[in-house]
Amino acid sequence: MSVVKRIECVYLPATNTEESSKWYINHLGMKLLRAVDENQVQLGISPEQTIFLIKSKEPINVTYTEINGSEQCILTMEVGNFEELHSKMKMNGAHVTDIEDNGGCGRNFFAYDPAGNKIDIWSGWPK
Repeated sequence: MSVVKRIECVYLPATNTEESSKWYINHLGMKLLRAVDENQVQLGISPEQTIFLIKSKEPINVTYTEINGSEQCILTMEVGNFEELHSKMKMNGAHVTDIEDNGGCGRNFFAYDPAGNKIDIWSGWPK
């Protein structure tokens, strides 16, 4: 049995913390918990979970390439109003992929924040 209760926060690199924080607030409805400064921003996902956007020395993101050559992300976010969110993000100019149907794993699309961090936006388990 795991002794880990939950993931409390995630730290993501950002080239421009103000631009990135606006992206998460405007596209994903996150809440600004700490005032934006040029080095760090804290955003609320829920009362128990946060994302920190940390300014990096050089442009970098946490997207990586798997051994088979596929691009992979480190973060999946389950969202409500999945299709509406996809349409809204696309209409508002966010870099998003098409929706994929993964059968028993649900549907998803990928979004890229201003630093290039790839985020898996997930519909949740099929009912």
